[in-house]
Amino acid sequence: MTRRLIALLAVCLLAVGTATSCGGDDDGGGTAEGTGTISVFSLWGGSEQEAFQKVLTQFTADTGIKTKYEAARDFLPVIRTRLAADNPPMVAIIPRPGFVAELAKDDALISLEDLGLDPDKINENYSETWTKLATVDDTVYGVVAKANSKSTVWYKPNSFQQNSFEIPTDWNQLIDITKQYKAKDETPWAVGAQGDDNSWTLTDWFEQIYVRQAGPEKYSQLFETGEVKFNDQSVKDALNEMLKVVNDQYVEGGIDTALGISFVDGIARVFGKNAKAEMYYEGGFVGGIAIDQVNPSLKPGVDIDFFPFPQIGGGDEGVVVGSGDVAAAFVNNEDVAKLLDYLATAEAGKIWVSTGAIASPNEGVTAADYPNDLVSKEAKQLQDAKTFRFDGSDLLPGTLGQNFGTLLQNIIKNPGDMDSLLNNYQSDAEQAGFGA
Repeated sequence: MTRRLIALLAVCLLAVGTATSCGGDDDGGGTAEGTGTISVFSLWGGSEQEAFQKVLTQFTADTGIKTKYEAARDFLPVIRTRLAADNPPMVAIIPRPGFVAELAKDDALISLEDLGLDPDKINENYSETWTKLATVDDTVYGVVAKANSKSTVWYKPNSFQQNSFEIPTDWNQLIDITKQYKAKDETPWAVGAQGDDNSWTLTDWFEQIYVRQAGPEKYSQLFETGEVKFNDQSVKDALNEMLKVVNDQYVEGGIDTALGISFVDGIARVFGKNAKAEMYYEGGFVGGIAIDQVNPSLKPGVDIDFFPFPQIGGGDEGVVVGSGDVAAAFVNNEDVAKLLDYLATAEAGKIWVSTGAIASPNEGVTAADYPNDLVSKEAKQLQDAKTFRFDGSDLLPGTLGQNFGTLLQNIIKNPGDMDSLLNNYQSDAEQAGFGA
């Protein structure tokens, strides 16, 4: 809590110093002349921030328009604070489509048409899977800035080879590898799910299992329409599968450690120079973080690689759960329009992916544009997906997405309280009007 208050205070102080760069029509009215500097707000840090900065640097080189990057891991509370203070960023990279819809309905966002942009032209390199993430009531409010598959399980190829493990294609095979590692006195898994900033790693675990066990249709009914309730038996079944892996026996340091470290620290427990575990589940961005931030000596395909999250119980083959961040405007002027237009280009996408930090949904980006096989393979997984579903917790409205992570933290800590915790969360969902 203290860290969050400090973050909010810092934003308030920043607002005083950057009022000019964040200025514009208070109500998002008519188009203003460009200001010469665009404030861009995101939650990205580390390798993701460095990659995005290269895109912004090229934009400035091409247009002469400067940008000022601002970041906070507590993205949602900070952006709400800035909006309440009439000090929005000019552009933000929004990590949840549910929040895009919320902001659009609050008239906080500027549509592409109001910016003077043609939505069809600006999104011509994106499939409907991605454009709908930035669309609310048939109005397009931004462009998908980056994409990630979250159906990736990270492992050490050399360790698998030493132990004669085959890549698992179903859940039971993965459980068997987990047990074999444990029998050899090796720790199978690491998890990093500390506090509000990292609880999303648990929602990702649940979503991968649920979409495969209950099926994509029920997944949509749970996270998009609310037709399936959070205390439904299908939810409990998926949680019980998750608890077969995410428990004191198989996770490095036990659940207390998992709830006490960040997701980057969890990556380091597997791929750092003093590794303590063998596998890590998270999205395609793990590779870039592991190589750029955790251990630059890693060799893709030797020390680090991923395999697709395995099928469960003969469920849908080729289903991928992923995420995408939406670049959207809070201020209406010519410079902002130029930046959004640029972010949608193949040129911007190619610069971005050349860093190895992300995959791009931009169809103008080819496999040859990626610097290593890890990111290229992730992009291919996204392109080849027979069924795609968006990150479930990111689809939930209001505070339900963040609170879902808190719910799962409580469940892995106290599995015996699962029923009461799910009942309470479902009550909260109903009070928020979700599924009504």
